[in-house]
Amino acid sequence: MQQTTTEDKKMKSLRFGGISPVVLRELSGVYQPFVKAIKELISNAYDADAEKVELYFEDDYQSLRIEDNGCGMNPIEFIRDYIRIGKSIPKEEHTAKLGRPRIGGKGIGFLAPARYCDIFEVKTKKQETTIGKIVVELVGSREVNLAPYLLQGHDEEVILKYITVNQVTDLEGNSVQAKIKGVDIEVLEDIEVCQIWYTFDSSNIELTARINFASLFSLDSNKSLEDINNFCEINIEEVSEELKEKSYTKLTLVDIKDFVRQDLLNEGKRGARNIESFSGIEQFRWNLSRIIPVKSNLHKHLPEEIKQFIRNDMDGEDKGHPIHVTCSINGEIPETLERFVIQPEHPMTLEHDIDLIKRIKIGDEQDDFIVRGFLIGQSSTIYPAESRGILMRVKGVAVGEPTYFGLDQILTGASKVALSLISGEINIIKGMDAIEDINPGRDGFYKESKQYNRIKEFLIGDNPEKLIGDLKDLIDAIILRSEINASMQNFLKRYDSQRKAIVETSMAIGEMAYEEPEIIDRFFSPSLTNELSLCKAVQYKADGKLATYTVELSDSLNETYKIDYVNKRLLLNKNDDMWRKNININGVDFQLILKHGKQSKVFCEVNPKSNSIYINWDHPMRGTMGENSFIKHCLATVASAIPQEQLSSYVRLMTHKV
Repeated sequence: MQQTTTEDKKMKSLRFGGISPVVLRELSGVYQPFVKAIKELISNAYDADAEKVELYFEDDYQSLRIEDNGCGMNPIEFIRDYIRIGKSIPKEEHTAKLGRPRIGGKGIGFLAPARYCDIFEVKTKKQETTIGKIVVELVGSREVNLAPYLLQGHDEEVILKYITVNQVTDLEGNSVQAKIKGVDIEVLEDIEVCQIWYTFDSSNIELTARINFASLFSLDSNKSLEDINNFCEINIEEVSEELKEKSYTKLTLVDIKDFVRQDLLNEGKRGARNIESFSGIEQFRWNLSRIIPVKSNLHKHLPEEIKQFIRNDMDGEDKGHPIHVTCSINGEIPETLERFVIQPEHPMTLEHDIDLIKRIKIGDEQDDFIVRGFLIGQSSTIYPAESRGILMRVKGVAVGEPTYFGLDQILTGASKVALSLISGEINIIKGMDAIEDINPGRDGFYKESKQYNRIKEFLIGDNPEKLIGDLKDLIDAIILRSEINASMQNFLKRYDSQRKAIVETSMAIGEMAYEEPEIIDRFFSPSLTNELSLCKAVQYKADGKLATYTVELSDSLNETYKIDYVNKRLLLNKNDDMWRKNININGVDFQLILKHGKQSKVFCEVNPKSNSIYINWDHPMRGTMGENSFIKHCLATVASAIPQEQLSSYVRLMTHKV
């Protein structure tokens, strides 16, 4: 059975004490925008061990019902824990049923929907027997009637039928002699303060509360709330036999504000590169799924190892931690909410993209501080824009907007561009205190939070002028890949232009052959020399940042090329037309083979037996003429049958600069 405690009889019903309406409005304002208010209500269901939460928007968003199958609340818990401002009862670190890391709160959660609706209705039932205690000061009399303590805030005596007083103890827990008759107790020992223990079987009780936020917010700012007792109407009833074994909480936001409805009815902006292109309700669902502890929607391009890491190490999916949330609009089929995670443009693997993938692991199961997360870099812009940056989560619930830990204000140039190509999540599973470390409304972390700064130091170091850590490494990897890709584009342009020069020459030879058939014959006559055939062939060679990469031909690629960033290899598809150096002469394919012929003055040679044309790639005229013109020139020497020694003098004369 669960143990609970109640306050002494100095606590006044459902009053707020001396809180001003201005303060009340300010407290409710920490849950902005609307989606964050709903996040708070779902977080409560998560801590209540709900396995599912169902959202029902009705009457064109005039109302919203939120139903969960969590443990619910009995009337004492509702008055003591839920409806009181700033009252956060210490609880176990993990939930009782599912063992989830408990999210916890600051004791203002019931104010979450206050700005967004006029009336907030709560219907809840707890199928459980709880143990409670009441601390009583025995002043003037040793006879105690517990009814005023147990009925605070509602005066519904029906609950007394299901409460049994068990014993009386002193503050140290030692048994004290007493006569117990129902809820009337006579203490027989001479003590000043005692603890009266009771059990409450609430399986027969359902509580319905109606909180009038419109009335509260209409009060003058100079009026105290101390004397207001009717801000919350409560009704307690016994349930039917079929409901006794059930626990649940059903929340209803009644008369949702017009500005919220307008946002939800918004059709979206066409052409926007962020979620503003979605309709209002789609934006709501997208944002909500990102900030609550639901299962993640993992894209097929993510490595399988990372998918498993996110599902189990981060989200605790193998332990049953994520909550199942659905959303239905005006009676339509409910849509299951799944958290958006980066969707890479191209398939990624740990083997080939280890430089762009960072798994973050701080602490083990036995440690006081446990963090799990991931960072993923891309070479192209990440869409939607809201998925850029690192989303911080505490026990599955998002805290604030995605962050770069201040680097977006420090970095410039290529480093800042690289920063925008990073997406990730960090989930603090254990060791972060909701009150000491997190701002109200979960908008961010306090700057003095030791645990937050510990994560920040892990990612970027403690000196902004000398960055270190996983985030810095990822920035460097993205920049390096960008430079390599730029070199690759130059590589592609070079070989593409060579290919075009060969094709153009082939077409020209074919057209000229109609008028001069002997041109064809010259390609089938062997050259007078064979110097180049014995020379070493020129291998593919990349420049710039690709200069250190090994270039290899492959027959197993589907694409034109592939860059192996990890092993520094550039793989070329040998069957792709881009890399082919062949010229068709009268239906016969001649291979153009580039040769290292430094010691030879010959431009090229033809070997009809092997259907090969050797080109002296070391000839000084190549540098003067340019690669493409030099290829055309070599083929022209064969087609024209002009002696190459004459051509050499001609070219030198024509390209001579004074």
